[in-house]
Amino acid sequence: MTKARWILFFGELPPKNIHGIAYSNHVNLKMLGSTYMIDIIEDDNFLIDHDKVSLAKLFRVIKKIFKVAEKSVRRKYAYFYLTYSLSVFGSLKTLSVIAVHRIFNHDKVVLHIHRGDFFSRFYGSEISRLLTRIVFSLSDKIIVLSKTQRLQFEKHFNKSFWILRNTVEIEMEPKSYLRTRKNFIFVSNYLIDKGIIDLLEVFSKLVLQECNITLTTYGEFSDLTLKEKILGFQSENIFIKGTITGIEKYELIAKSDCLILPSWNEGQPVIILEAMSVGTPVIASDTGLISEILGVDYPYLTQPGNRKSLEDKILLYLREKDSPDISKKL
Repeated sequence: MTKARWILFFGELPPKNIHGIAYSNHVNLKMLGSTYMIDIIEDDNFLIDHDKVSLAKLFRVIKKIFKVAEKSVRRKYAYFYLTYSLSVFGSLKTLSVIAVHRIFNHDKVVLHIHRGDFFSRFYGSEISRLLTRIVFSLSDKIIVLSKTQRLQFEKHFNKSFWILRNTVEIEMEPKSYLRTRKNFIFVSNYLIDKGIIDLLEVFSKLVLQECNITLTTYGEFSDLTLKEKILGFQSENIFIKGTITGIEKYELIAKSDCLILPSWNEGQPVIILEAMSVGTPVIASDTGLISEILGVDYPYLTQPGNRKSLEDKILLYLREKDSPDISKKL
């Protein structure tokens, strides 16, 4: 009888975390589960702690480090699989859990980088570069999202990188929906850098001249101040709602005329892949790896953080004649 091979996983997962990285981790673990036994240590990254450092957050990380140590002492693993948290605090956490695991296990460490803004936002400071070099030196295999990312990373680091593209969790049967070019949807956590305020400001202006269009937004709020600001945009044309998941999310996206994601930075957004999988047109920022997903000549790419560009692309979508093949192409 073949001895079972085990993986130790450390990272974010749904339903505690509702975002693309968590869903990608979930899909990847589901596939790995057909071959390996998996121990899971779920990372506690609460949205309310986004880009913040607190004692409570520090204590939660220390608790997780002890959990990694406990698992690593009790079992010998074939792989330690984890995601790289791209902030100074997140890098220290990633380094700590790898170092603690290495004390007790000599398996292969597989590090997964889900973000597209590694060099543009994270890697600029000396401390970030130092932490990255140490984390990479302790990792046996590093996974990125695309071929262009791999080339970029291999240019900067004397290591080989592997590619694992994001994918969708659910595949729905194709249906044909009548798209009236009136009903827009935003699905993401309510964070400033997701461009939510840009979108709401632009849409509030557009409804004055295009009174029959609607925008429905779905997501989890990151803080009370931003929540109050976002709720202040509600009107007869703008509807602010909470989180949606699973098949309900797919059905709402499929029935909408267009998904808008005006993020300031992205990797390979799962929400865009989900919209494409049901043939829903997308208006999105040309940032991260989005143009690789949609194509560099895709007509509805906007400049990140540029409200005029976002407005122009929404108007272009509203005024163009229907292109019956855009859904098929997506």
